Amino acid sequence: MLNCSINAKSCNSLIISHIECGRFQHALELYITMQSDVSYYIPLDGPTFVALLKACAKVKDSSIGSLIHAEVSRVGLLQKNVFIGSAVVDMYAKCGLISRAKQVFNKLQVRDVISWTSLIAGYSEHRHGEEALKVFEQMQIEGITPNIVTFICCLKACGNVGDASKGQQLHAAITRARLLERNNIVGNALIDMYATCGMIRKAKEVFDDLSIRDMVTWTALISGYVQYGKSEDALSCFAKMVKQGITPDVVTFTSILKACGITKSLDIGEKVHNEIVNRGFLRNDVVLGTALVDMYARCGELVRAREVFNELPFRDVVSYSAIIAGYAQHGQVEE
Repeated sequence: MLNCSINAKSCNSLIISHIECGRFQHALELYITMQSDVSYYIPLDGPTFVALLKACAKVKDSSIGSLIHAEVSRVGLLQKNVFIGSAVVDMYAKCGLISRAKQVFNKLQVRDVISWTSLIAGYSEHRHGEEALKVFEQMQIEGITPNIVTFICCLKACGNVGDASKGQQLHAAITRARLLERNNIVGNALIDMYATCGMIRKAKEVFDDLSIRDMVTWTALISGYVQYGKSEDALSCFAKMVKQGITPDVVTFTSILKACGITKSLDIGEKVHNEIVNRGFLRNDVVLGTALVDMYARCGELVRAREVFNELPFRDVVSYSAIIAGYAQHGQVEE
């Protein structure tokens, strides 16, 4: 039972403190305890409900999210508070319940750019690119100005469906809004969109024009090169990235290992392997481990490939397929 000396203000503060410190589950458990204690009701305010809905989105807990949705509807906050409405849409979208998100969105009396973007992000994140772009078009018809997050989500949607034409229209709008001058996150999304759509030259143009390039920027271009068979360009780009002191991440290493396998660049692959081991990445990343197995197998180093395979923390069908393909490719049929 809750301590009755706790007032509404302190309880709201306690919940928000948990969430701000990343203790999302603790905050949700506290909310459930409050709800179950019928002898002592503590009213929550709008910001606390918004924070709780964000916590549900973080841990993908649509069950508690639905309870909060019911509560904000019961006390009349859903229609009066645009932030709560947007948070409910965002919670359902991030939990993968896109139809529920759309239902809530359609019933909102007031929709701001955050509401629209939450729905677009949900469609885009779950690879419903066409739906995301339809919502974006309707948003424009209703005169809502997109923000940076809206553009990033729409660029991802263009990549999902391979719609380079729409992507170029977004690029033009981003340029008019001068967003590339202030935010390299949008630039990264543009590179990824063009690369995903197979327009590597356009991706490189955007890359060259960016005044700031971080690890994500370099990785987006490298991944695009590898995806469309330009492994030599990927290796060249990786060398420049390292020379400029940009630290690669797991995604970068995975792409480069694939490029090494395709080009039979064993020396680079071994250096990457050493760096991966030194940084402890192999302990819990089967995708990266599988990329190493595949690289060694393609380079004809089957003993090394098998050693890495045996040391993987766990193995999936892709891991097994990589080592099997390596043996088959080099004539070791019995193995």
